[in-house]
Amino acid sequence: MYLKKIAISSIGPINELLVEMPFNSKGDPKPIIFVGENGSGKTILQSQIVDSFYEIGSDLFDDIGKQKGLSRSYYKISGGLNLQTGKEKGFSALIFTDDQGEKIEYFDKIGDIKKEDINKLLPDFSLSSNNKNDNQKIITNISDPQKKEKLQNEWLTGAHFFQPAYRYEEPFWKNDPFLDYQRFEDKKRFSNQLKKEIEIVSATKDNKSFLLDLVLDRFVQNANPVNLILWEGVNGILRKILKKDKARLGIGPRGAYRVSIVEDLEDKKSKQILPSIDSLSLGESILLNLFVNIIRHSGNYSKLFNQIQGIVAIDEIDVHLHTDLQNSVLPELIKLFPKVQFIITTHSPLFLLGMKKIFGDNGFEIRNMPNGEIITTERFSEFGKAYEVLKNTEKFEEDLKSKIIENKKPKVYVEGPTDIAYIKKAFELHEKKQALEKFEIEIIGENTTDGTKNSNNEALKNAGIFLKTKLGLLSQKIILLNDPEESIEEVSLDEKLYIRKINKIEASPIQKGIENLFTKTFIEKVKKVKPDCFEFHTIGTEIKNFQIVNRRKQEVCTWICENGTKNDFENFSEIIKIIENILTPQID
Repeated sequence: MYLKKIAISSIGPINELLVEMPFNSKGDPKPIIFVGENGSGKTILQSQIVDSFYEIGSDLFDDIGKQKGLSRSYYKISGGLNLQTGKEKGFSALIFTDDQGEKIEYFDKIGDIKKEDINKLLPDFSLSSNNKNDNQKIITNISDPQKKEKLQNEWLTGAHFFQPAYRYEEPFWKNDPFLDYQRFEDKKRFSNQLKKEIEIVSATKDNKSFLLDLVLDRFVQNANPVNLILWEGVNGILRKILKKDKARLGIGPRGAYRVSIVEDLEDKKSKQILPSIDSLSLGESILLNLFVNIIRHSGNYSKLFNQIQGIVAIDEIDVHLHTDLQNSVLPELIKLFPKVQFIITTHSPLFLLGMKKIFGDNGFEIRNMPNGEIITTERFSEFGKAYEVLKNTEKFEEDLKSKIIENKKPKVYVEGPTDIAYIKKAFELHEKKQALEKFEIEIIGENTTDGTKNSNNEALKNAGIFLKTKLGLLSQKIILLNDPEESIEEVSLDEKLYIRKINKIEASPIQKGIENLFTKTFIEKVKKVKPDCFEFHTIGTEIKNFQIVNRRKQEVCTWICENGTKNDFENFSEIIKIIENILTPQID
């Protein structure tokens, strides 16, 4: 069963809305995502969908909805409080189709709504109102035994549920008396009972039981192909969430949480990553449970993920999720279920940009509330650029942290690889080569096949900001050596972190970079040998200063280090003095 159309008139902030749900050329549903400010009607739209689930489901099964005496309570309250301010009547109308293309309709009205009021928005809607000034909910009559049995089977073997914004999962640290315990299940399904939730606030209890069954079946019935399909599928989801290619479910120790997470090693052994699935972070747990819910609700566990059908409505899908889970992992997991109709609301541009990356521009649809107009991800492109900067910064900080922890010697960080070559050559020419063995010089970023990355003056500044808050990590002295043109404050912190700048030689023809330390005479000499490696700044016909072409810096550096003399490197004695003064007695 899929939702085909939804129309809403004068409900909450929604004045008039008609959405035809998107499908691809194969007839599979495209994910649809509703965005908009708080109070724009996203959750109201979702509430109509979940209410229709309860109304249709209660006609199909005996265990849906809550009884109130001899009658059944509605999931969603009807009445004037739902109306748009200043309006006296309003309605919601939904059209679904089953596997055979037959319509199932849902209608919820407040006040004196006529059939023609509905047909103005939804011409092919069949149900009629009672033409009274009251509240009314009706659905298509599905009392025909064959039609009912067919629709029951769709619900039993497909996923039809709603996850609200207030969903949660139990944390591992919660005290025992307050926890739900997992158990091995031997369920029997009774006739006319769905035995599945429609609104899922927390799935920990049911999914822990489901996963324990899965783990035990895997090890008891190892060769069963059905178990292998399900086993690989669930572990595939877990691996994407954890970003560990060898992670899988395992059996925990008796007397403790029984479903653990392990990582397979090359020697056919495994090591425990987490003692229990309860030890996942809240975001990881919510994400795992969301997609395990789809599998569990499909009923027929022999299905491949791309065969599972149904409707999954999720309000504020980004709740509790880290930016990387929103942007990278969540879209990939949605892609695993191409026949599930995902109806989603979000406040996250990162999630939308991630969906574009995985699905392309035409693989999903974004609707802006409360009017429902189709929009593109282009309006979020600047946010995407900012996010790339954030990710690069986070990676830079993590890489820097790893470097620092691994330090066995004092370290001098510089902007680029030519800086390293010049400094080492200066120590050699000034007869201090042995001192180089007492410390290390590295670029602040990393070397890649395309050159250096995250290695420039800004990276040195950012490293200073970062390390000032991480002095406890420093087991060796760190010097951040900035180029002469930089405007920075020199600091010394806890005899661990030293931020220094090379003094600028104003008379030098090269005003930027460590090459500023070379004399005009020497630069003129290099220029005659390597004229194509220089750019010139002139005033009239007079050359004022030089600049080395970026892509030729290494070529110039190689020539200078092969041909330069102690006199040519005389001004580098200042760098030697900076390093010696800080690292004494290490280099004595």
